[in-house]
Amino acid sequence: MGKLSLLVSMLMVSCWAVEIQVEDVDTAWQKYLAEFPIKIQTKSEIWFRKSIFSETHNNIAKHNANKDATFEMGHNQFSVMTEDEKQQFFGALLPATPVNISLDVSSRQVATSVDFRTSACMSPVRNQGGCGSCWAFSATAVVEFQKCRKSGFVRVDLSEQQLVDCSRANGCSGGWEHEAWQYLASNGGQDLESRYPYTARAATCTFQNANSPGAQISSTTPVQWIPSGDTNAMMSVLTGGRILSIYMQLPNSFMNYRSGVFNDGACVANNAHAMNIVGYGTLNGIPYWVVRNSWGSSWGASGYILVQRGVDLCMIERYSRTTNVL
Repeated sequence: MGKLSLLVSMLMVSCWAVEIQVEDVDTAWQKYLAEFPIKIQTKSEIWFRKSIFSETHNNIAKHNANKDATFEMGHNQFSVMTEDEKQQFFGALLPATPVNISLDVSSRQVATSVDFRTSACMSPVRNQGGCGSCWAFSATAVVEFQKCRKSGFVRVDLSEQQLVDCSRANGCSGGWEHEAWQYLASNGGQDLESRYPYTARAATCTFQNANSPGAQISSTTPVQWIPSGDTNAMMSVLTGGRILSIYMQLPNSFMNYRSGVFNDGACVANNAHAMNIVGYGTLNGIPYWVVRNSWGSSWGASGYILVQRGVDLCMIERYSRTTNVL
């Protein structure tokens, strides 16, 4: 074969490969729009969102092609968002290291595994929307779960909006779970969602102390910090029937998690997020935490993610804490 013929053949193969790649992205884009409809006003907006999607699609394909990967990625609501838009879905503030550790669980025998995802007291996964209120959802989940277990396994739906509006200024710009519990302990407790519904925006506090609260917090020990990095103590709390609030600095790949044990250590300080640990176990020899998120049930594995346990991945084991419900 002459040099010219070889060059033509190579160009044809190259063009064919590019065409196939474009077709793959186009097909994936149409499937994405069918599953995650987005309101697009102009052609320029369509191309802008599709360009973000294309980059996300290529990153997902590259990751999933890695045979050594311990988790799988997939498309979701974040596949077409800019980095600035994604920032609205975080909201955790870096906690200060606690002075006093009041939790003593050293004598408790921990279970081999715990998983409260299917517990009668585990409320459906919430969606914080474009408000940096992850801290309020994490704090509320702990209170709801504990209140349910102390009330004969009767589930209760409490108001995250009360924490957003009342426990600090502009609760959509971030906060701390322990501060939320301290507020509840000093201000009569947490209202019901039915009386104080979530709006995904900060507003004026309308909580009425005269109402019978949905749950009350101990005023003497509203916050119990787990010793930093003490995974055995964390497992002990879960074995004892409580869940934990945690802080993470999320890697970019976290946004498109789908399944498996997440182990990406490329932490991003700006992606600070509060969630809950609701269990632990081992998958394919890798120990993990069961983590509950607040991005809705269409994200991740029905709203949950398995995060590698025992390596303090992106600070997940550094600032864990829980509360005491009366």
